[in-house]
Amino acid sequence: MKPFINWLSKPYYFNPSIVFKLKMSLFHGLFVFLFLYIFRPFYLAQFEVIILEYTLGIGIIALIGTFIVLYIPALIFKDYFNEDKWTIGRNLFLMATGITFIGIVVWYFGEMYKEPYNLKKLSLLEFLFYTFLVSLIPLTLFIFINEKSIREKREKKVVEIKEIKKENELINSKKLAKKVTINSDNGKENITFCIDNLVYLTSQGNYASFFLKNNEGDLQEKILRVTLTKIASQLKDYSNIIRCHKSYIVNINFINDISGNARGYLLKSDIIHIDIPVSRSFSKQSLQSLLR
Repeated sequence: MKPFINWLSKPYYFNPSIVFKLKMSLFHGLFVFLFLYIFRPFYLAQFEVIILEYTLGIGIIALIGTFIVLYIPALIFKDYFNEDKWTIGRNLFLMATGITFIGIVVWYFGEMYKEPYNLKKLSLLEFLFYTFLVSLIPLTLFIFINEKSIREKREKKVVEIKEIKKENELINSKKLAKKVTINSDNGKENITFCIDNLVYLTSQGNYASFFLKNNEGDLQEKILRVTLTKIASQLKDYSNIIRCHKSYIVNINFINDISGNARGYLLKSDIIHIDIPVSRSFSKQSLQSLLR
C-alpha cells in the first residue's frame, strides 16, 4: 500500500497549453468512438440499427467533456492546478472526475434512445461502472508508463549535464568581484552587493528577496520593491546570473546539482535550503549552462 501511496505523490506534468488540451480531447473522443463502434462491449449490441449515430454521439460528448474538464477547473482552482504542485494522484483524481462527468452526460444521452427503440435501461451507477471499467484502467496504465518514460529521459539528461559541468569547471576561470547596486522601482531605496556573493533571488509579490552570502558563509536575506524582470535586465552582462524560472534568478556558481522528474527539473545547492525549479522553456543547452 505504501509504495502505491508514494507513487501517487510523485511529481507529474500538467500541461497548461490549450493546444495540448484540444489535442488530448480530440484523441480521447476519437478513441472512445472507434473503440465502442468497433468492439461494441457490454450492452452496445442492442444498438445495431443506430450504432454509428450512438457511438459518434458518445465520442463527441467525450471530446467536449474532456476539454471542459482539462480547461475549466484549471481556470477556477489555479492554486490546486499549480504546475509545481501537480502529482500523479492529482492527475488520477482529475481523470476520475472527468470520467464521472462524461459518464453522467453519456448516460442521459443514452436514455433518449432507450424508449423509442425499446432498449434495456441501465442504472446510472451500473453505467458509470462500465465507463470506469473501459476508461480508468488503460488511462492509469498510460500515466504509469508516461511518468516512467519522462522521468528516465530527464534523469539521463541530468547525467549528461553533470558530466558537462565537470568538464567546464576545469576550463572556467573566476571573475573578479564587482559591486552592483539595484534600485527600487520608486528609486528611493537600493541594495548594493558583491556580485559573487549573490546566491539567488526570488519574487515576493511586488518585492524581490535577495539572498546573499555573508562572511560567515550563511545566507542573508534583503528585500527590495523591484521586479525580477528589472533585476535580470541590470544583471544581463553577468553570464553566471541566470533567470531560470519566472520566480527565480540564480547564481550558477552556487549550483552544484540538478535533478529531474516528470514535472520538470530542480536545481540544488549546498548553501540553498530549497530546490529551485527550472522553467520548461529552457532548452538542453540552457540547462547545461546552469551547471557550468
